[in-house]
Amino acid sequence: MNQGRPELPKQYDPAEVEPRLYARALGLGVFHEAPDPARPPFVISMPPPNITGRAHLGHGSTYTPMDVLTRYHRMLGENADWIPGQDHAAIATEAVLVRELAKEGKTREGLGRDAFLARAWEWREQYGDAINEAFRRLGFGPDWERQRFTMDAGLSAAVIKVFVDLYNDGLIYRGTRLVNWDPTAGGTLSDAEVENDDVDTFLWHVRYRAEDGGDGLVIATTRPETYLADVAVAVHPDDERYRDLIGKNVVLPIVNRPIPVIADDAVESSFGTGAVKVTPAHDQTDYEIGTRHGLAMPTVIDYDGRIVAPVWRYDEAAERRAPIDAQGPAMQPYVGLDRFDARARIVADLRASGALVQEAPYHTTVPVSSRSHAVIEPLLSLQWFVRMESLAAPALEAYRSGALRFVPERFGRTYAAGLETLRDWNISRQVWWGHQLPVWYTPADDVVVAHDEGEARAIARERFGTADVRRDPDTLDTWFSSGLWPFSILGWPERTPELDHWYPNQVMITSRDIIFLWVSRMVMLGLRFVGRLPFETVFVTPLVFDMQGRKMSKSLGNAIDPMTDLVPNYGADGTRFGILRQMRLESQELRFDERYCDEAKRFATKLWNALRYTCSLDEGLPRAAVLPPHETLTLADRWILTELRRCVENVTAAFDRFAFGVAADTLLQFGWYTFCDWYLEATKAPSQRETRAAVLSFALNAFVRALHPIAPFVSEEIWLTLPHDGTTIVTASWPDVEEIPAFPDDAATFAAVMAKIDELRNVRAEWHVAPKDRLRVEIPASLAGERDVVEAIETIVRAEIATYPGGNGAIRDWVFAVRAVADSAKLRERYARELARLDGEVARSEKKLANDAFVAKASPDVVAAERAKLDEYRRERERAQRGLDELA
Repeated sequence: MNQGRPELPKQYDPAEVEPRLYARALGLGVFHEAPDPARPPFVISMPPPNITGRAHLGHGSTYTPMDVLTRYHRMLGENADWIPGQDHAAIATEAVLVRELAKEGKTREGLGRDAFLARAWEWREQYGDAINEAFRRLGFGPDWERQRFTMDAGLSAAVIKVFVDLYNDGLIYRGTRLVNWDPTAGGTLSDAEVENDDVDTFLWHVRYRAEDGGDGLVIATTRPETYLADVAVAVHPDDERYRDLIGKNVVLPIVNRPIPVIADDAVESSFGTGAVKVTPAHDQTDYEIGTRHGLAMPTVIDYDGRIVAPVWRYDEAAERRAPIDAQGPAMQPYVGLDRFDARARIVADLRASGALVQEAPYHTTVPVSSRSHAVIEPLLSLQWFVRMESLAAPALEAYRSGALRFVPERFGRTYAAGLETLRDWNISRQVWWGHQLPVWYTPADDVVVAHDEGEARAIARERFGTADVRRDPDTLDTWFSSGLWPFSILGWPERTPELDHWYPNQVMITSRDIIFLWVSRMVMLGLRFVGRLPFETVFVTPLVFDMQGRKMSKSLGNAIDPMTDLVPNYGADGTRFGILRQMRLESQELRFDERYCDEAKRFATKLWNALRYTCSLDEGLPRAAVLPPHETLTLADRWILTELRRCVENVTAAFDRFAFGVAADTLLQFGWYTFCDWYLEATKAPSQRETRAAVLSFALNAFVRALHPIAPFVSEEIWLTLPHDGTTIVTASWPDVEEIPAFPDDAATFAAVMAKIDELRNVRAEWHVAPKDRLRVEIPASLAGERDVVEAIETIVRAEIATYPGGNGAIRDWVFAVRAVADSAKLRERYARELARLDGEVARSEKKLANDAFVAKASPDVVAAERAKLDEYRRERERAQRGLDELA
């Protein structure tokens, strides 16, 4: 417990304070928790950032609320733990390593798989902690002792078990399906690894003549290179333009192959010509149409992005589809061409043949790889998939029943829509860094799924009569291991104390772009393997843009790096406070304004000065943060305690409903204006001397505890200086509103006094009374005995108090007679000049509006503007006249 008057630095320096206090917190072990059934659990599983990642503002808006809530619930006395971790980021990490090898003149294949993986682990050890260092600088306090990695031995074992169990249950299968293929990287991508680029291209209109020689129809396409694999033309069944063609054939130009016209509800009659080419092997919608109609699915673009003669990659139903004869000489000019070179060649040939009806400029988006930036090619590929229908049903029901809720609520609809339109999940990836599929093949290509190679050999020997097996080289989609995160990091499949007490988590905090990719998969797998939802609430944080509403990027030059642009300038507290103040539940677009961080830094300085003032009092700080007897409290004391209680109540309610912007605004309003600007000034009155040290200490102690979750460093530094119990504010208790007395009637009285003081301050400013000079204020004689009020006016306004007879005792009804120690003659002259000017403006405007010709000819907006000016001139004249009358 600190006492006395410590010598405090004149300036609050975040650069000195924050590293020191963070190291102290780590030394005390305050971020670490063990499961404690005696306390209610509060657990957040940190969304694992990529080991290749660098902290950006998106991390600030997503991870800062996690730290805030963990600190808040710890102070509430709950068994609060924030469990950190990292994701191995298979494709991103492999891309980094391949680039590094290229600089050395080496390749992944030349190095070999084992050596490549050894290098990947070395890279992880050397560089993988960079984002954690950034998190520490931001003041994040997860339980570092429990940090997990998606490729830890325990988590890897969980991944293998889930794969084997799903396979044995018939929910994982190997099949040929349409996937996102990156021709440059040579592998499949998840939807999260696909971005959309805006491009200017053309919409080509091509005539497919009827087989009987008629005009047929015209299709519109942005991808003519895929027309070599067209197997049909689809129209909407209700489109009258094409009703007579449905069931008949049209002829594919150049290659002269007949294809049928089919009807399908997926066709949008309003797009292009309302007739679309169907290429099932190169477009997701076409694939679904082809599946519904049992169409052949030839591939004409290979895995390297070059044209090939049609290739059939069969799935289990392929035997029922008759292959087409597309090997003729018409195909040969295109075979071997890059897909975009083939596009140009095909367009030229269509133009020469007369089949190209129109080519119009067209602005659209194309899917590109977030890693290689190559245009994605939808391709049929033999991959491993998860059947999703039976997994999705209980996850959807959990939301519909209200067991799983989203904040803001509208994102529940995003979640539901994703589950309602779910396709089977492609989980195999053609990279080496990651969880290798627990799949082996015999020499005859029989499939064996096992937990390890020994088990695989035993199964192969028993089922297929051979122990000779080779392992599938593919690895699992990173989202597969991430989907197990909330329970795998707690020790599952072992029945650990952590799993028993901390599953489910209380809240998952994430961004809207991975609700389907990650949140829904965690829910599905949690329900399947643990039998319970992984969390009760999903809080969706806003995306961060610049002030113009643009996504931040290096190419635009608007990217902000918190580690170089914010923390060095404003400290971690200022950065966190600035971000959170701009978060609003009603908005999912945070247009970042750095001025909020600057204001937060100045707020910390304001609080530091309040602490220095408190510690400088001659009477010294009390031995404990306890209030003096209520009957000894002054009017200002009773007001600040009432406002403090209201502040804590509002911040508590805001945290409970994830309204972080409201909480930050409430803290700033109370700390800066209510406490520092008003109460500190009021304590300088003589009547405050007996109680001010205790009330200041009590109020500041409670306030910085409420401030702590958002601004952990300045709150700790102030709290350690004040009288306190405990070692650190991190484990201090949340301020109990029941221990903060409230005096609503007295608070209302002081609020009325504040309003009168504001009036007097305005008078001082308007009359240009110098700060060193005093106002002479007359108050009703009946109120002259209100010592607290009189001294507050004398102190805050620098006024001399006199009385006039009468008064009814209601402060809000006081009429002040104010005399200034100022040059009244000069003020009368200024007011007289102002009145003369305003008389002229009023007369001019009245004359203009009285002119019927002006009113008739001018636009209504111009007339309305002139009337508004007249009203303002009249108001200004009234104010000037009132000032002149007061001087009299």
